[in-house]
Amino acid sequence: MNTLIVIVSLIIVTWASAYTVSYGIWTIKQNKIGGIALIILSIACVVLPLYLLWIRK
Repeated sequence: MNTLIVIVSLIIVTWASAYTVSYGIWTIKQNKIGGIALIILSIACVVLPLYLLWIRK
């Protein structure tokens, strides 16, 4: 797999995770269950692409 594609993919995953976690933290202040769900979504957003990159190499 092309190294540039891996780097770009990791940057996109990192950005999406940071954005989702920050929104989850903001949401926890008003809605705890929704904030926890967003944090879980962020974890899944990171784990799934990294797992796919791992098994592909």
